[in-house]
Amino acid sequence: MKKVIGITGSIGSGKSYAVNMFKNICKKNKIDAVFINVDDVRRNILKQENIDRDDLNRKIYNNEKEMEKYKQFINPKIREYLIKQINVNNCFIFIEWALLIEDEFEDIVDSIIMIDCKREIQIERLEKGDLGKEEVIKRINLQLTNNQKKEKIKNINKETFIIDTTNNPESDVYEEVFYIIEKAYSNLAKI
Repeated sequence: MKKVIGITGSIGSGKSYAVNMFKNICKKNKIDAVFINVDDVRRNILKQENIDRDDLNRKIYNNEKEMEKYKQFINPKIREYLIKQINVNNCFIFIEWALLIEDEFEDIVDSIIMIDCKREIQIERLEKGDLGKEEVIKRINLQLTNNQKKEKIKNINKETFIIDTTNNPESDVYEEVFYIIEKAYSNLAKI
């Protein structure tokens, strides 16, 4: 009864919003599920390695070669952690990761849910945080565009869903999230 679901989308697209809905639906319906936020995994790895995140971020977001070195260091550690979690949990496993497609980790998931959003809305949402507009745009530009992600996802032989959060329509997003859970759960029950 295991199903691994990757939730991806560009920074500021509304992944956390959708994940919270998945959590609430699973809890309300007593569906056994594990939720893994890869940003938290990454932070824990950096902490264990005594790497200062602020220094690292200044380096990697301003230098492509440094970013590549960082990915060569961190991605194998992330993969190892995720594989271990997948092996020890026999339930729904939701993996929230903006760079699931860019870092080519789609092989470890059964289904992909992409959270889509218009770029202007992403910028607007992120500007409310602690990053300035220039830094927000720089980080968005380091990721595939939403259209590029959708094209790549189309070529992956996996069950895929796209949820648009541009207008933040709570009931529409809720219905889509509920449909995905219901479909995945009924498919699992058949196994």
